[in-house]
Parts: sequence; structure tokens; C-alpha cells
Amino acid sequence: MRVDMTRRGGIAGVALHAALDTAVLAAPDASHVEAALRDLPWDRSTTGPIEVDRFRYEMVTVEYGQERRVVLGESEIPDALRPLLALLVDHGQIRPASG
Repeated sequence: MRVDMTRRGGIAGVALHAALDTAVLAAPDASHVEAALRDLPWDRSTTGPIEVDRFRYEMVTVEYGQERRVVLGESEIPDALRPLLALLVDHGQIRPASG
């Protein structure tokens, strides 16, 4: 499964993009990542207010040719997803995001 994350906002307002394919992870890490993604409220934008100096995360997955997308405010990130965000930073490719 391919996972793309764009993080926008924060104090500096810098946008970052990270991409990760779970196929490159060890089996336990890949299982944790895929499990964390299953329960997200896919195909919706965040419903909360824009929080000053906080991050907003856009997550996109592609699996078997199907794309799913969700936008979450920093306070909406479930605890189960936090290890995935760390993996994206550790194993993903970080570059400035457009927009």
C-alpha cells in the first residue's frame, strides 16, 4: 500500500510531503501501518476549525488501484496513527509540498 502525507501549517507554516510504500517495511511495521489506516474517516475533509499554529494532515492511500483521501487536524489524529506519522518521517521521502 502506498501512503502519501502532506503536512501543512504549524508556527512556520511550512508544508512537507512524505511518501511511503508499506512493501518496503518489515512485516510487523507494515501490518501496524495498514491497521492504523483502516479506521480513518476516509473521503472527508476535516470538520473542525482551523487551529492556529497547528498542523493539518492530508493522507492519501493507493491500494489495488483505489485511492482514498482524508484530511485531519492535528487534534484529530488518533493515537493509533501517530506511529505511522513517525514511520513516514523516518522512512518516507520528505520534500517541500506544493500549495
